[in-house]
Amino acid sequence: MTRIEPDGTMRRRVVDTAGRSDPGQWEELVAGALTEAPPYRPAPDSPVYHISADDRVILVDERDLTEPLAALIAAVMGMGDEISG
Repeated sequence: MTRIEPDGTMRRRVVDTAGRSDPGQWEELVAGALTEAPPYRPAPDSPVYHISADDRVILVDERDLTEPLAALIAAVMGMGDEISG
């Protein structure tokens, strides 16, 4: 997952569920979040998220986050491993 700020700054995080004790919880969180992705409507001065899981990729403006997407983003950004570069 990547959060892209309006100034172009990026924060990237990843959660690799292989080897984790809670992969089912992550799968449920992802499934709920990606069931209905909102349309991509970027706006000036609003962060954008690039989310990829399995074969699915979505882009969403922070203003258009649904509750399941917001929960997924909070979990990955809070517990995911940082990706540099």
